[in-house]
Amino acid sequence: MRVVLYRLATLVTAAALGSVGGGGSLGAQPAFRGRLPVTDAMRPFVAIDRALIALIDVTVIDGTGAPAAAHQTVIVRDGRIAAVGAVGAIAVPSGALRLERPGYTVIPGLVGLHEHSYFGGVKRVTQMSTSGPLLYLAHGVTTAMSAGSMLPYQERAMKQAIDAGRIPGPDFLITGPYLDGAATSSTNARPLSTPAEAQRIIAYWASEGATWVKVQGRISRAMLRVVIQSAHARGLKVTGHLCSITFAEAAAAGIDALQHGFITASDYVPGKQPDICPPENMRIQSTIDPGTSAVQASIRRLATSGVSVVSTLAVYESFSRDRFRLDTAAMAMLDPEVRREVEANHAALGAEGGLTVSPALLKNMMRWEYDFVQAGGLLGAGSDPWGTGFLPGFGNIRNFEMLREAGFTPEAAIRIMTLNGARILGREREIGAITVGRQADLVLVQGNPAVNPQDLYRIVTVFRAGVGFDAQALRKAARGLVGVR
Repeated sequence: MRVVLYRLATLVTAAALGSVGGGGSLGAQPAFRGRLPVTDAMRPFVAIDRALIALIDVTVIDGTGAPAAAHQTVIVRDGRIAAVGAVGAIAVPSGALRLERPGYTVIPGLVGLHEHSYFGGVKRVTQMSTSGPLLYLAHGVTTAMSAGSMLPYQERAMKQAIDAGRIPGPDFLITGPYLDGAATSSTNARPLSTPAEAQRIIAYWASEGATWVKVQGRISRAMLRVVIQSAHARGLKVTGHLCSITFAEAAAAGIDALQHGFITASDYVPGKQPDICPPENMRIQSTIDPGTSAVQASIRRLATSGVSVVSTLAVYESFSRDRFRLDTAAMAMLDPEVRREVEANHAALGAEGGLTVSPALLKNMMRWEYDFVQAGGLLGAGSDPWGTGFLPGFGNIRNFEMLREAGFTPEAAIRIMTLNGARILGREREIGAITVGRQADLVLVQGNPAVNPQDLYRIVTVFRAGVGFDAQALRKAARGLVGVR
């Protein structure tokens, strides 16, 4: 029998979520303009709650792509970055909380662009209304866009709970339910049969606070155009995990962001039929050389089209028996029964009929994304948690290691995960970089990930709008919760 944990006691409870599940629209959520208010429910997780803070003698990777800068001082005042500069060149204001941290690095809060509030890939899909926000924030994700929801009303309630300060978590932008074509094979997507139906559903979820719409891989070109026009008319953006529509077709229709990159691009499938998802779409890419002139030309066209791409390299690695190893720290976050199922999923990697991602395919995915950026394309990143042992937060950081493996410098990889993500969300003036005037979404790391990529796992404090959360306390609170809450 599954042991259901109320170990969070008064810190994070089911009642906290349930009390916000009823009526009322989220409405448009403006960017936060001051220091994050600290409620009683959040206080056990807060390590630093001061209006004026000085981080002294830290290395700064600022998110802009500029080289890492050692011996820096960062001043935070009322939830915003007030000054950044070399030690000695920046005066520490009187009354500031002085945090001298030589040997530590500060990066911007991560901006996740393919996050989920449910744990899929297991027998019983479970909403991560508590564990998800805790783990994302613990691993430095301060802004998160959900990329479709199986349980959209629970996701809505989760966002309300975070916004009201009932639980700590990142600033969530929600997409509502998955939308797909009338012939969808998914039992979790909302099939769209007519333009009027698509318009009505988008209008409804816009009124409920969604800021993005997510489409799936059986939608037609005509219906995608309706979705995009309807969403854009209401100020929403559209992203998609495509198959029936090529990336080139989606870009021409005006889609805002393409999820997963090369592995889902049906542009390269020989004999691709219009509006039909080729059965081998996610397998054939291992045989395609991204370096060919035809693929390179398609990358350049896509990069100059204005559409962005969301990298999710790390989740596909979790389908590779040759590369992926279960993370002991991540496994500790799972409910024991769910952990056994995840371990069984991992052991079955490579079994006949299952999705397997070869090292060759991962290499092609990395090459495609690197070349897309070199051609001027806008690349962001997200985790896409799944029952292969791929958890919120842990996956976001693994993306950094894989982007480095793909050939990006540490500073470029951090930019992809921060400022690029903010640009894709349309929030680049508020978040995504450590520059004066931006919101103080910061991650304090022991070590220097520009030298040792694994140091990025050593997060100590995560600042959201100037309030510093204890990463260890957040992880401890999430322990054993994934798969049940």
